[in-house]
Amino acid sequence: MTKNVAKSNKNEVASMDYYEDFAVDTADLIIPKIMLMQKVSKKVEEEEAKVGEFRENVGNKLLGDKKTNLHLAPVRPIKKIYCESVKDKQGNIISYAEVPAEPGKKLSPLEQTEEGTLERQEAYQLFCLPLAELDDYIKADAKPFPFVITFKGASFYAGRQIFQAQFMYKNMRKPPFALMFEISSTQATSKMGGHTYYKMEVKKTEEIVDSKRLSMLRELFNDLNTASVKVAESEEEFF
Repeated sequence: MTKNVAKSNKNEVASMDYYEDFAVDTADLIIPKIMLMQKVSKKVEEEEAKVGEFRENVGNKLLGDKKTNLHLAPVRPIKKIYCESVKDKQGNIISYAEVPAEPGKKLSPLEQTEEGTLERQEAYQLFCLPLAELDDYIKADAKPFPFVITFKGASFYAGRQIFQAQFMYKNMRKPPFALMFEISSTQATSKMGGHTYYKMEVKKTEEIVDSKRLSMLRELFNDLNTASVKVAESEEEFF
């Protein structure tokens, strides 16, 4: 009987539209965040990740670690934001949000609200795509989907370096997605308490010259400029 089973044509299967009635609204899409795992990270405590790893917070996919640096292609210019945490009287975090920073307007690091004490921290936010992910999209001839990474705390300086590099690129009239950044996971020791943690550092910048990469990044840049998207929230933001 097995000899009589019809074999599907691979080209026919590949060309079929399996999602003809699958309506997509950009408001329904959630952009994953790239997180640098720390000792207090939930995934580390659950033994689903290791300290120093770069993980995305939707599917927990491993994107890099202490030995394998991240190679990021920006999709948008990096922007300055405020990370806002609201704490109750016991110091427990009630809510967390990332809000845009207005140029020339510096906000207070502390503010009392009805819910509790609001703490603000300056940071940089970058919409990006790891080059390994980008190349996978090119091979599959598929539409790319971006990530977001936030540089704050000990990693704030790395964000400032990217900002400076993109500022120079702007003056040279080059697109932000044409400059790749290699980001490392670097161990550091706190001066207060002596505990170890990991921070992000910019190890290298390099121009992207491959035409297929640039074409796909340009398409993603245009898509993000016309779409309203949500960034995946994470409990890991609380440190």
